[in-house]
Amino acid sequence: MMKFAPLVCATIALSIALESSVSSIRAQAPLFPPRTQSTPLPLPPRIPTQTPRPLPPRPTPAPVNGGICPAQLGGTLDRIVDRLPASWSVLIQTQAPRGTRQNLYARNPFTQLVPASNNKLFTTAAALTKLGAQYQLRTPVLGNSNSPDLATLRVIGQGDPSFGTAQLNSLTQQLRQRGIRQVQQLIGDDTVFRGADFNPYWDQNDRGQGYAPPINSLMLNQNNVYSGAVSNPGNYFVGEFRNRLASAGIQVKSSTLVKRTPAPPGEVELASVISPPLSSLIFETNQESDNAYAEAILKTLGRLQAPNSPDSTTSGVAAVRSILTELGVNPNRYSMVDGSGLADRNRASAEAFVQVLQAMAERPDASVFRRSLAVGGVSGTLTNRFRNTPAQGIVSAKTGTISGVVGLSGYVTPRNYSPIVFSIIVNSGNSASTVRASVDSLVIALTRLQSC
Repeated sequence: MMKFAPLVCATIALSIALESSVSSIRAQAPLFPPRTQSTPLPLPPRIPTQTPRPLPPRPTPAPVNGGICPAQLGGTLDRIVDRLPASWSVLIQTQAPRGTRQNLYARNPFTQLVPASNNKLFTTAAALTKLGAQYQLRTPVLGNSNSPDLATLRVIGQGDPSFGTAQLNSLTQQLRQRGIRQVQQLIGDDTVFRGADFNPYWDQNDRGQGYAPPINSLMLNQNNVYSGAVSNPGNYFVGEFRNRLASAGIQVKSSTLVKRTPAPPGEVELASVISPPLSSLIFETNQESDNAYAEAILKTLGRLQAPNSPDSTTSGVAAVRSILTELGVNPNRYSMVDGSGLADRNRASAEAFVQVLQAMAERPDASVFRRSLAVGGVSGTLTNRFRNTPAQGIVSAKTGTISGVVGLSGYVTPRNYSPIVFSIIVNSGNSASTVRASVDSLVIALTRLQSC
């Protein structure tokens, strides 16, 4: 062990020397220099605060291929309406259930103006609702026996506006086939409709005109002849029937027209004819704007609702108003004195017609009602309107024209938008053709509507 002593001594000596050196260095310069006050660095220049700019509005989607966006429709239609100084009542809505309809445009929609033949919408809608599409009118012929020689032969008019020469011939042939050869007295029973044949609110200057015939129970060819309306329609019917019977070899000793008489005892039905269904009658009424059909339908409603009423027209108007009110049409938005719109005492707002059209669109027989309307450029009173325009074939509407009045109310099915219901009534001193051009421009604009 003694031989390692020099190495240990050397190691100890080296450690002492190193410690002495470190102590010397620490004494000369501290490990961390003392903290001094430093000069702060300059801040970067301040940028002025700016108010954020609002984002630009999103551009309105542009219509495609000449279409019109809903946001543009009001301005487009305003320009058309404002170009023609007149009294306007306009309402345009999306066709939809109540509570979900959207007004697309309105100009005096509650103002009541003279509606002309748009009035037929009230009459036909009420009749279809009350009577149904299959309702028919049956005109019977009764006799006091089945023998070849009859004491009386009685035809009972039912106010069938479709009754014409063909139906009269049918009755004649049925009687001949029964072996009837002689009639002592031919009776025309003209008692189903009551009140005046010629509406007291019609212009007296219209008497004798084909578009303003008297409306009675025994109607024949809409009570018109080549020269115009017949003045005594009941006598005209009986006279024509007597002539047909004579031509068929059935001799008639005398004939008479009655307004009210009890039925002879022992009568039996010998012949009858049945009208087309109501769907066909309202088709003729609206497609061709037939005044005789409209008034006969109105009186039919009146005599069914109030058989003992002294005036079938008055009771018919009351029936129409009651039915339409049940459909949701505001009774304070229109007043009517006839079924056709020929009287200038009728008043109606665009809102009333739109309410009728909307209500009928929701019914099970909606297609029956819509088919009764003329189609733009295709049928009825619109055959020569909207041809070669975007509206051709997609507008179904009821026209209306009398002096100073133009109206159009119906449905539009745009190709790029949801279905639309509209009514446009204009009372103006301008020519009908001028007003009609403005009305048509409004409707054509609707056909260009698109979602954008």
